[in-house]
Amino acid sequence: MAFTNYRFPEIPVKSLNIWILAGTISLFLSLTSCDSSVMYDQMQHVKNSDWNAKDTLFFHFRVTDTLRNYNVGVNVRNSTSYDYQNLYLFITAVYPGGTYSRDTAECILAAADGKWYGKGMGKLKDSQFMFRKGVRFRKSGDYIIAVNQAMRQQVLKGISDVGIRITESGN
Repeated sequence: MAFTNYRFPEIPVKSLNIWILAGTISLFLSLTSCDSSVMYDQMQHVKNSDWNAKDTLFFHFRVTDTLRNYNVGVNVRNSTSYDYQNLYLFITAVYPGGTYSRDTAECILAAADGKWYGKGMGKLKDSQFMFRKGVRFRKSGDYIIAVNQAMRQQVLKGISDVGIRITESGN
């Protein structure tokens, strides 16, 4: 039987759009709700992708479970016009009660030959880096992680978003 004379039924565009929207929402919810090991995952946008060394990105979260171990990661979204292979960050953790610790992290964004490690199509690349493994928050309460760019340039161009992701360590 040939299909040359068969007419497929027409689907109204409005109905099709509703089905596409419903499918997209279902897919998004299923992908985001499946990972119960994520305690915190937040991105901060860098205005105009111009990150001044004085501009601090703040990440606020609450810890209630002091018995579990967590992994703390850094997410970076950069443009392919970013001029460097790496990104240095100052990361300051402020604990309940006001004590804090500060460390420097290096995020390698590209290989020596200039090939970007991050995922993504087009001009934006997303990279994830492990900052600390097996962290145990000793006090319950409100925590802040403050992130600054630590490059030798006052205004760093090409970094559009930076984030913190905290997941259960599984250990």
